[in-house]
Amino acid sequence: MTRKSLILLVILALTLIAAVPASSQEVVTEPLTVPITEEGIVYDPLAQASGVEGWIWAMRYTSPPAEPRDLAGGRFQAILGAGKWGFAFRGDFSGLPGEFDQVDIATFRTLEGHIGVHRNVGAAEGVQVGVALGTGLAVSLEVGEDGLPPITANKFSYGAGLRVAGKGWWSYLLFGQYQALPGFSLIGTYQVKMTERTAAVGTFAYGGQQLYVAQLGVAVRWW
Repeated sequence: MTRKSLILLVILALTLIAAVPASSQEVVTEPLTVPITEEGIVYDPLAQASGVEGWIWAMRYTSPPAEPRDLAGGRFQAILGAGKWGFAFRGDFSGLPGEFDQVDIATFRTLEGHIGVHRNVGAAEGVQVGVALGTGLAVSLEVGEDGLPPITANKFSYGAGLRVAGKGWWSYLLFGQYQALPGFSLIGTYQVKMTERTAAVGTFAYGGQQLYVAQLGVAVRWW
């Protein structure tokens, strides 16, 4: 085979390769919580989905030795997916059942804000596992007899740990500092879909020495 013939064969091969459509192994990092495989496309199972939600919830707040109390509230939450990374925000506002009105700030007793960032590092059967960092702050709008809001053990909450999520549910398990408990705590928060518009929701923190906080209930999606 002459040198000229070899060059022509190489040019022909490159032309054929360029003309062939992407194979079934092409990876598209479309932000889906649950990876879906279609003919000709393989979605990245670690890609983080984006979304925005609004909820109304009812929960029972328990923090011994105080008596449990019922709360009503609303929640706005959003997550922005950027490849394997996720950036989340959650805002809660709560009051007393029968008094709380999500459009009337005068009925709010507590405001909370939480932010988190995670990176998905593993996925199997539609379940993603990621390493996560989070921080949050709760502000009481109630005041005591001295005209001041209640004093908490810490100024804010923070932690590092894991985020695990699947179709219709997510959860965080972090180790760090919880605002209402002294020292370090194991902190968890979750949301699990029950129907198209309802979910079980909750947050808990355990600080040892029988000190814990649990806020568990149900939520109805309005947006």
